[in-house]
Amino acid sequence: MKDVVAMVNLDMVGRLRDNRVTILGRGSADEWTGLLDAACGGARIDCGGTEGAADGYGPSDQMPFAAAGVPVAHFFTGSHTDYHRPSDTADKINASGANQVAQAAAALVEAVANRPAPMAMKRVAVPPTAGDMRSFGASLGTIPDYAGPPGGAPGVLLAGVRPGGPAEAAGLRRGDILVKLGSHQLRSVEDFMYALAASKPGETSTAVVLRDGKEVSVKVTFQEGHRAH
Repeated sequence: MKDVVAMVNLDMVGRLRDNRVTILGRGSADEWTGLLDAACGGARIDCGGTEGAADGYGPSDQMPFAAAGVPVAHFFTGSHTDYHRPSDTADKINASGANQVAQAAAALVEAVANRPAPMAMKRVAVPPTAGDMRSFGASLGTIPDYAGPPGGAPGVLLAGVRPGGPAEAAGLRRGDILVKLGSHQLRSVEDFMYALAASKPGETSTAVVLRDGKEVSVKVTFQEGHRAH
């Protein structure tokens, strides 16, 4: 990670509306403001939306990088009722808008790559509920590594934990492999999603992780989950 200077993520960018893009993580480095103004201005889109998480924490691929101390910028054109549904058909894509987003992202990456010095990661104080997955009622504030444990072993590898969240309070940390949550055996991220969906904010459960080859059990109390974007 010492060689990674920034992470630019594009997730749900196919429905540009009102020429407006939200950039999650724009507060993770002071330099983002000028770089984004130039890149988005050149593509003729408005990237000034502030409703996204300033620190970059949120349920998408930029989150493990933010947890590892890397400045992140996540382009996002807004949620919609077709998300993860068969009704999300190709005719609803704003192709010209997606092209504008791609131009802005490409210009941003080029500008970051050509900087003479790396950007400085900036920690932003925000509510601790983001983390885990999209649109679940309960959250532990964990940041899963979607590549999974080394060698394809079962479990949910933690890329980090959300500052101030239940997982941090329980002592969970980066590198832990979550293998059980309450009565649920966790062999994959999908199992974790099911376990969160079956849990409620305020409930206390037992989480079992593998740490340095040994099982560690901790009590965790679920918080209300971060809703998707």
